[in-house]
Amino acid sequence: MSARLSIALIGAGRTGTPLLKDLMQYDYIQVLGVADIDSESPGMRLARDQGVACFTEPMELVKAVGEVDILVEVSGDPELKAKIKTHYEQTANRKTLIMHDLIARLIISLCDRSPTLVPSFHPEDQGIG
Repeated sequence: MSARLSIALIGAGRTGTPLLKDLMQYDYIQVLGVADIDSESPGMRLARDQGVACFTEPMELVKAVGEVDILVEVSGDPELKAKIKTHYEQTANRKTLIMHDLIARLIISLCDRSPTLVPSFHPEDQGIG
């Protein structure tokens, strides 16, 4: 593993934005792109302000960044993870890890030093089936 992690983020709203703020604080993290269907979501505005590539179609981001180290998927779209997984299988991408909402919430909670886990805005998200 390299000394720098490449990360892409899908879902730049209530969960994605605080996570994006945390990730952008570290020199060893390179955020390659952010996607959200709302081009004016807080995370999309933050990404644009920082010169990060922005997409309103999540699969365009997936295709544009290619084999990123970690793809954070916190969009709440129940079908998106399966589409991403299929794309990675078709392109033989064995590198990229897809980060689940629960892990994102854990990281946010730790960064905020919260005594409790931040709530889920997508409780139906069960990961990749």
